[in-house]
Amino acid sequence: MILMLAGLSLFFLPVHAQFIPGIKGGVSFGTLSGFSGDSRVSGHAGFFLHHTINNHWCFQPELLYSGEGQRYVSDGVERTIKLGYIEVPLMIQYYALQQLYFEFGPQFGVLVSAGNKPTGGNEINVKSDFRSTQFGLNIGAGVNVNKSLGFYGRYDFGLTDVSLFDNIVDHSQVAQVGMTIRLK
Repeated sequence: MILMLAGLSLFFLPVHAQFIPGIKGGVSFGTLSGFSGDSRVSGHAGFFLHHTINNHWCFQPELLYSGEGQRYVSDGVERTIKLGYIEVPLMIQYYALQQLYFEFGPQFGVLVSAGNKPTGGNEINVKSDFRSTQFGLNIGAGVNVNKSLGFYGRYDFGLTDVSLFDNIVDHSQVAQVGMTIRLK
């Protein structure tokens, strides 16, 4: 449904619309709402297409790999749930100033890997314990240093219960900080 909405929105953009490609990446701090423990520190990276609608509004679809999950203790052993997603954020950006923007938008993710690794032990594949897709909403802010370089912070509120293995609701919640480079 998200991809259909994105396709429709692209259809209604003016024919002369120009998308500026770019790359982005940074550090992610992931948690699962049903667990207690520390954040899993990981990374995210990918591509985006930036489109200016007018002086204040922009549309930026993205394709990212995002490492998510949670560190926790079970039976006295520290463990890390390592989730890897391919995600498609569809961000609307509002430029309050020429270089400062605020952003929000939906995000769809497909699970590509899931592991549970005890400290000092071997990682176990637990992909069958997690849903294959997830949906979330993002909010964030960023600063463009110049026409090519920018920095951002974003928070993803997962709306899908990603786990299949218990009665506890586990929403993926991820804070991201990173850098963007526009390629044009």
